[in-house]
Amino acid sequence: MPMPPPAYDLNTPLAEVLTESVGDVRQRETSALDGILKAHGNRCVMFGCGTLGRKAISLFREIGVQPVALTDSDPARWGTAYEGLTVLSPEDAAHRFGADAVFFVTIWNDHHWYRSTRAKLTSLGCTSVSSYAPIFWRFGGRFMDLLLLNEPPHRVYQQLDQVLAAETLWADTESLAIYRANLISRSLGDSSFFPYPAPANTYFPSDIFSISPEEVIVDCGAFDGDTIRSTLSLVGSDLKAIYAVEADTVSLEKLHSYLAGLPADVRQKIRELNCAVGETRCTIKFVMAGLLTSTAGDAGQDVDCVPLDELFAETHVTFIKMDIEGAEYGALLGGRRLIQRDKPILAICVYHTQNDIWRIPLLVRDFLPQHKLYLRAYEGDGFQTVLYAVPPERARI
Repeated sequence: MPMPPPAYDLNTPLAEVLTESVGDVRQRETSALDGILKAHGNRCVMFGCGTLGRKAISLFREIGVQPVALTDSDPARWGTAYEGLTVLSPEDAAHRFGADAVFFVTIWNDHHWYRSTRAKLTSLGCTSVSSYAPIFWRFGGRFMDLLLLNEPPHRVYQQLDQVLAAETLWADTESLAIYRANLISRSLGDSSFFPYPAPANTYFPSDIFSISPEEVIVDCGAFDGDTIRSTLSLVGSDLKAIYAVEADTVSLEKLHSYLAGLPADVRQKIRELNCAVGETRCTIKFVMAGLLTSTAGDAGQDVDCVPLDELFAETHVTFIKMDIEGAEYGALLGGRRLIQRDKPILAICVYHTQNDIWRIPLLVRDFLPQHKLYLRAYEGDGFQTVLYAVPPERARI
């Protein structure tokens, strides 16, 4: 059967939603796709003909299932062909197959909202719409090994005590809703509960706290200076210091070029640190790609990895931002003494790996028991979900 319109909402505690045993979840992972296909006589349509849609077609054919159509919202793709399937418009696909085929939404990007796509297909007359989750559960890393869905659902249930503990941490109802939506998506494959995005002022949400001219900011994952640009737009030249930490030398060169164009009185307040941050001092391999998604990898170049405790042993810090592609948990461990000493505001990305959404808030609460914790989501289906930890005296909510 397709992913059903659920009988729960974001006001329902997760303990009343995630009720399956680990064994039952494992069984669901292996049988959900077959059940959906069987209920529709193997008649299926892929909505989205990018990387995921094409992978799905190939994997389905391995198990003897021939999709009846491929569709996409991009008019430039209509009428083109892939592996013997002509790409149809959503209207045409819905008219021809909406009554008896299941439409799998095989789109993965930071601008896509599953809830919007499902609503569109339903409005066109499609009676059965599923996320790509059952495909991932069946084929795992052969289908995708990416942000948010890099582990199967049973891993959530194996750590359910921690999941439920993290549910109690949030300082406002918006954060709680975002947390529950994340867990429903990871556990049940239903991304339709993600709230539409907060205002796009990532890392400095004015409804939660205000940034001060006296900030000493540690920008972990400084990239080409995008966060520094946001900071300067808020405080101008009245900031105290920014430490831009970036392991990717290609991005660092872009950052350096940007900083070189700033007024001298601003430039002297910003220091570039070419290293990675982690739990312990070591040397790691890092892929120098100059991309937002640059990360450690076996084929990369050697780069120093240094704990924040060591980097800032003699420096008082008021704000730490981390967007380091899944290395956030280790970097926080490497900054325990700094964080407990200075009690800074934290802005930490928690969407790169499945369990970050609960284990990072629990870790932060252990470090900073008096801070207020918030979640905000800025892009589609859980992308750019950020944890904020704010000292009570600086919190606006």
